[in-house]
Amino acid sequence: MGTLRFRAVLFIALSITILGLAVFLATLVPEGIYPYGERLRDYALFAQGIVAAVAIGAGAYVADRRFQIFRTFQPHLTIAQEVTHRQLSESYIHIEVTVILKNSSRVHVELRRSLAIIQEVAPISDEEAEAIYEGGLNNEDDPSYQWPTITRTDRVWGENELIVEPGEQHAETFEFVIEGWENQTVLLYTYFYNEHSGQDAGAGEGWAATTVYDVR
Repeated sequence: MGTLRFRAVLFIALSITILGLAVFLATLVPEGIYPYGERLRDYALFAQGIVAAVAIGAGAYVADRRFQIFRTFQPHLTIAQEVTHRQLSESYIHIEVTVILKNSSRVHVELRRSLAIIQEVAPISDEEAEAIYEGGLNNEDDPSYQWPTITRTDRVWGENELIVEPGEQHAETFEFVIEGWENQTVLLYTYFYNEHSGQDAGAGEGWAATTVYDVR
């Protein structure tokens, strides 16, 4: 596949070069050649502009697809989660999720919205587990398992309130108080919306992290 792609790019480059050379030579035709000299020069100059535009477009396409030059200027975050918990009482526990946001792009990342969810993984009944299993198999659009949600929180920031500069990182902490029991397993999901995508909440592209955590 790599060899075929290289040959295709080489063929396009050679074709553009040959066509450009032919057009350039045509522009050297003296104006006095009767009867088509001046008209040939006009056509050649017009074709030369088209060849230049095609060459620029082809170069930009190869640079983006092959070398991903322009993607380095898109915002990107690397996310990691740190989770701890503690017993509050006989029935309740406190869970703390610290999300480390590292800007791994060359542009600043402005965050305006985030979502954090705690879902129940275990213990659940056999009936609940079977329903989750069947749901994951039958949902072709989203084959991931849909665990029961225990609680969630949405967080919103104002304009220019939370900006992560290139190469820097920011820690954002979420706290939850939930009813717990021994040997409980939960799934912690955090999502940060990418305002650069211009999508509505819930539909925009962003950055997510998931941790399956055992409460012992």
